[in-house]
Amino acid sequence: MSDELTVGWWRSVVEALGYRGVALVMVVVAPEVIMPFAGFLAFTEVFTLSGVVLAGSIGATLGSTLIYLVARQVGEAQTRCLVSGPGRYLLLKGRDLDRVMAAFQQYGDWLVFLGRLVPSVRSLVSIPAGLLPMGFLRFLLLTAAGTALWNAVLALAGYWLGNQWARLAEWLGVYSAATVMVIAGLLLYLAQHRLRRLLRAGRGRRPG
Repeated sequence: MSDELTVGWWRSVVEALGYRGVALVMVVVAPEVIMPFAGFLAFTEVFTLSGVVLAGSIGATLGSTLIYLVARQVGEAQTRCLVSGPGRYLLLKGRDLDRVMAAFQQYGDWLVFLGRLVPSVRSLVSIPAGLLPMGFLRFLLLTAAGTALWNAVLALAGYWLGNQWARLAEWLGVYSAATVMVIAGLLLYLAQHRLRRLLRAGRGRRPG
């Protein structure tokens, strides 16, 4: 099934099941696919804007929580096998997990919250939270807050654009690419900074 047909099928589920459909689909589907469309349906008064944001946030938070619980249960070794196996179909790689794990050590709370706003990071942030681990209630609250914020932005965009809501897809593509570049640059800077600090510390410990 092509990507276009798949997206169309998910949207038909939303139209058929209403708010329950929004929540169900958002367990497994990226919000960029569904929430602008749901916002458009709110524009046509099929749904309410607050209703689609709430339903979408419940579904997306549930999906992220399931990933967190699986990671916490199976441990790091098995999680890496999942990332290198089925995860490759989601364009996930072991080095992506390494980067997120390293970032989580320093910025755990912010990564869980703000990671929900970044398409390429969202699939991964629940994993280090479950492996290290982050407390369940803390994870749940941060995830729900970040998810609700991003879903509200997407739904509002779809609502404001009205019949032109599909134009949002190209903007989101640019946003996603730019955000990934910024994150990659930031992680590279942090890695270089840490390496320089370790080298300076090593020179300082040399015998005179």
